[in-house]
Amino acid sequence: MCVESNQEILSGVSLGNVPIFEPELESLISDCIESRTLQFTDQIKDVLEFAEVIFICVGTPQAEDGKADLSQIDSVAIDIAKNLSGYKLLVEKSTVPTGTHVRLKNTMSLHLKNKVDFDIACVPEFLREGSAVRDFFNPDRVILGIESENSRQLLSSIYKGFECPKIWTNPATAELIKYASNGFLAMKISYANMLADICEVTGADVESLIEGIGQDSRIGKAFINPGVGYGGSCLPKDVSAFIDIFDQHKVNNGLLKEVESINRLRPQQIITKLKSSIKNLEDKKIAVWGLAFKPNTDDVRNAPSLEVVSRLIEEKAIVNCHDPQATNQFKKAFDQNANVNFFDDKYASVMKCDALIILTEWPEYFETNLEQLKTKMETPLIIDGRSVFKLDEVQKSGFEYKAFGLKENNNWQA
Repeated sequence: MCVESNQEILSGVSLGNVPIFEPELESLISDCIESRTLQFTDQIKDVLEFAEVIFICVGTPQAEDGKADLSQIDSVAIDIAKNLSGYKLLVEKSTVPTGTHVRLKNTMSLHLKNKVDFDIACVPEFLREGSAVRDFFNPDRVILGIESENSRQLLSSIYKGFECPKIWTNPATAELIKYASNGFLAMKISYANMLADICEVTGADVESLIEGIGQDSRIGKAFINPGVGYGGSCLPKDVSAFIDIFDQHKVNNGLLKEVESINRLRPQQIITKLKSSIKNLEDKKIAVWGLAFKPNTDDVRNAPSLEVVSRLIEEKAIVNCHDPQATNQFKKAFDQNANVNFFDDKYASVMKCDALIILTEWPEYFETNLEQLKTKMETPLIIDGRSVFKLDEVQKSGFEYKAFGLKENNNWQA
């Protein structure tokens, strides 16, 4: 049983309508509703009567000061405490700073109306947008932060069917593991982007470089593809909150700050590459392919597209946007502007355009017919922020091509 206070979302999911795009999720929810294994309510009392284990899955967005906003955690704790009449195990699934389990316990104790026992545990989620359903059923590991034997027994029963390593630890460590994991992934991305920058000025082959280090089993190939940087609802806010944790405890966090700094500069480098070919962008038509922060999701939170499109508007360019799934979410997140247009067809979006910028590696972009693309465009210029195309293929088709890691003199000249 799930509790949701937003009535619009509640009415939708109760009918099997998911408010986000996530492969396989809507069909899974519909099947569970039909089999009556999934229910929804807006009453916390219903959930407390129904279950012995309560998973807390509320948002912890980034506050203006960079810290994690725990107001929703506090609100849930107060609601549960006021309605608690018997033992429950409360499990943090939300990404929270180390020590939040203590805060949750104190808030609960302060607002309890009845003298009842409860336990706090932390089982952080590691679901990736775009593959969340697959990740849920096939986790790399399950982290279980507990403080009591009763918590261990309950969670062992819940996770007994998951065939993966189960790491038992305390809640503080479990909370830290989530931040440490995302911080390390962000570091790999920024490191790859730093390598791309040195390739651009030295003429080294970025693809061979990445392949060369990725074949090392100690490093691996995941998260080392250079590009326009990371975005979404997790890595940016988690790196920022992780930095704050180090600051609070007066521990050096220079590495994390540099990771964040490198990432923050990536969208501007797209504009710099564009302006190296088109000095004055005023009234130029620029197509942008990819608004979501990654493929197979409609999430545009902290997406590079937000900043790139904003910079193009500042330069007084006309922007034609295309994305297979994220257009509506982008419109909600981005102030309406007469110079920003949206297209359902990718080829229509590049009509008479002076350049094409690619910001998301959607599968359909890899299948682009370059000859057809060129006939649509005013000027055959591609700024590829995700290395969708191969240099030799686009040059053979007569494009000027700029991508992270490519030295400028590798490009075709008119």
